[in-house]
Amino acid sequence: MIIGIPLWKLIFNPFIFIIEVVLVVAIFVIVERWKSLKKIKFDTKKFTQDIRNSLKRGGTKRAMEICESEDHPLANVLLEGIRNASLGREDVYDALDEAHMRERGIIEKRVGILTVIAFIAPLLGLFGTVVGIIQAFSAMAVAGGADPTAMLSGIAVALLTTAFGIIVAVPAAITYGMFSGRVDAISAEIEIGSKNLVIALSEYVWKKSGRTRTKKSDE
Repeated sequence: MIIGIPLWKLIFNPFIFIIEVVLVVAIFVIVERWKSLKKIKFDTKKFTQDIRNSLKRGGTKRAMEICESEDHPLANVLLEGIRNASLGREDVYDALDEAHMRERGIIEKRVGILTVIAFIAPLLGLFGTVVGIIQAFSAMAVAGGADPTAMLSGIAVALLTTAFGIIVAVPAAITYGMFSGRVDAISAEIEIGSKNLVIALSEYVWKKSGRTRTKKSDE
C-alpha cells in the first residue's frame, strides 16, 4: 500500500496507467538508442589518414574498398564522396552533404521521442491531478461532507499522478540531452572527415587530372 491506498488501485488508475505506458515507451527508446549509439566508434584522424594514403598510392578504388570494409557513419559518408570524385568538387560536396544528412537521420532516430515524453508526461500527470481533485470534491459534495477521508484519499491519488509524471519526464529529458550531445559529436566528426576528404582529393586526384569543376560547369 502507498499512503494507505492499495497498490493495484494506483497501478490501474486510468491517468497513472497512461503515464505507465509512456514510461514503457521511454525505457524502450532509451535502451535501444543507448545500445545503438554505443556501437558507433571510429577514429576520425586515423581513418581519414588511411583514406589519404590509399588515394595517394592506389587511387579512389582502394579508398572505396577501405570505406566499404568499415561499418560506421563516417565511412558511409566518405564512400559517397569518393564515388563522385570524378565529377568534381561541387558534386563531391553535394554527395557528402546528402550522405551526412542521411546518416544523421539514422543516428538520431527516435531520439526526438524522448523530448516529447519529457514534455507531455508532466502534463498528463497534471491533467490527472485536476480531474482527480474534481472527482474528490464531487464525491464529498454527494456525501454532504460527512466523509472527508474519502476526499483526502482521492486528492492523494490525484497528486500522485503529477509526481509520477515528473518522475517519468526527468530521466527522459536527461537522456535526450545526452543522446543529442552524442549525435552532435558524431556529426561534427563526420564534417571534419568530409573536409579532410576534399583536401585529399584535391591533392591526389583532382590535381593530377586537372579537374576540379563539376560536369555542369565544364559544359
